[in-house]
Amino acid sequence: MAILDKMFTKKEALDIDEFLNNMEMETEPEDIDFYIKPLNLQSSSEVDAAINELKHRNIILLDIENISKRNPQRAKQFIDQLKIFVKDNGGDLALISKSKIMVVPSKVKIIKQMK
Repeated sequence: MAILDKMFTKKEALDIDEFLNNMEMETEPEDIDFYIKPLNLQSSSEVDAAINELKHRNIILLDIENISKRNPQRAKQFIDQLKIFVKDNGGDLALISKSKIMVVPSKVKIIKQMK
């Protein structure tokens, strides 16, 4: 009966965000070259924070969902500021989903389309 119970019991849907956030992480090694950091774009202070992270050679995963819904013009303005910084400093950025943008520092390029 245990086999049948396993087959017919309802499995809970996996919440990937919860799963990833609750993973046990190792202690931070000393020899890290850069980080990949999530950032939620809400105001110009997050644009400044993103630019600061890029200056420290970190990669940014920028969540634009909330501001895009609330104020699309403001979102465009913030993204344009990042585009200018990235262009002037040799970095790159790409839309990776409807609500996420990856922004990378200089000497890092994003392949946007496989040939």
